Amino acid sequence: MITVTFRVSDQGLIEKMSIKGHAGYADSGSDIVCASASTLLYTAIASLEDLCGLGGFYTLRDRKGKSSLPEAQITIPRKELDKGPDSPTQWIMSSIRKGFLLLEESDRDDYGGNHIKIMQ
Repeated sequence: MITVTFRVSDQGLIEKMSIKGHAGYADSGSDIVCASASTLLYTAIASLEDLCGLGGFYTLRDRKGKSSLPEAQITIPRKELDKGPDSPTQWIMSSIRKGFLLLEESDRDDYGGNHIKIMQ
């Protein structure tokens, strides 16, 4: 199972997102749940880099063929958190979180609900 954890501050700001695991829906390379999670992860990274100018805010650890989805962590820098809930980084992270919640709902409704879990 893929576990996606969002750490949210008392002010409701998304400070961190971490991802680990494999969906187990199908073999690596054919797993549509894993592919969807990978798309959301790489969209978050590219958007934060290209649209917000961030660098050095994420880590990826290859799982050596076990999954196309690496273990990953995105940490929003303090200077970005200080900009508050209407900052571009928060809009992006909120959109990514919504995408993961929709993926979890789709998994539950269409694929048995045993492939991805979102923690907040």
